[in-house]
Amino acid sequence: MRGIRFVTAIQAAACFGVSLAAIGAAGAGANALALQTLAAVIALGLALVVARFWRKARWRYWLLIAACALALVWTLMTGSVLEGARRWLALGPVQLHTAFLVLPLAVWAVARGFEDRRVAPLAAGLSFALLYQHDAASSLAWALAIGAATLVQRPRQLLPWAVVAVAAVFAYAAWTEPDTLPAVPYVEGLLAASFASSPVVGVLTAILMFSLPAPFLLVAASRPERRVEALALAALWAGWIFANLFGNYPAPVLGYGAAPILAWGLSVGLMLGEPASQSDPAP
Repeated sequence: MRGIRFVTAIQAAACFGVSLAAIGAAGAGANALALQTLAAVIALGLALVVARFWRKARWRYWLLIAACALALVWTLMTGSVLEGARRWLALGPVQLHTAFLVLPLAVWAVARGFEDRRVAPLAAGLSFALLYQHDAASSLAWALAIGAATLVQRPRQLLPWAVVAVAAVFAYAAWTEPDTLPAVPYVEGLLAASFASSPVVGVLTAILMFSLPAPFLLVAASRPERRVEALALAALWAGWIFANLFGNYPAPVLGYGAAPILAWGLSVGLMLGEPASQSDPAP
């Protein structure tokens, strides 16, 4: 794990530098660069805190998923609206994309909580909330993540497989809806804007974006006891990456936006954390 942490730190530093270069070349102003820097600093602290303390608590996995679903519902009720989509919560002048912040926690809880019968219905409810946020990218990422966890875990019960089917149907429904949000070159269209401004920056941006699932794949290969959650998180980030390629959705981590950066820090902390003294969740 020490080697994986070192590689991940190098990857994070490279992502930060290339991100500033890419969004600056795509037209982002000084305020956007400052916010990107602040988000990276906070994400680093979040990753360190989560890695140090998260696994030492005896989590109720169904409560974590319920809290994540409630955060999405709260966003639907009170969040900022843009062209019919309601995906963001305002934190002062900053708009935070709720799904990016809650899905790593929800995916981790689903991957760890297969034995709890309360997990599957809550996961289905979360799929429903994502559909009504008009967020096809997160719907796809969520479906891929819980699908990967289920395929690796291979539960004998039919309910987890049914939840995966529900998530897949909702993801398909989300992608068939017309997307009316305009693309911002340094948020959604980052790869094209980067290649247009500088082929070198474009190549580096593409390489680093596609490498985002790498730490989770390394953990899956080296730590069998974390294989399910690691592959689920890798699938989550793969979904966000591919959504950016085929729709007007944020370029994760490399594009402008605080929430994806915080989400990657959270995901890394969840995956590279220290083992708990008691691995079983509280009843």
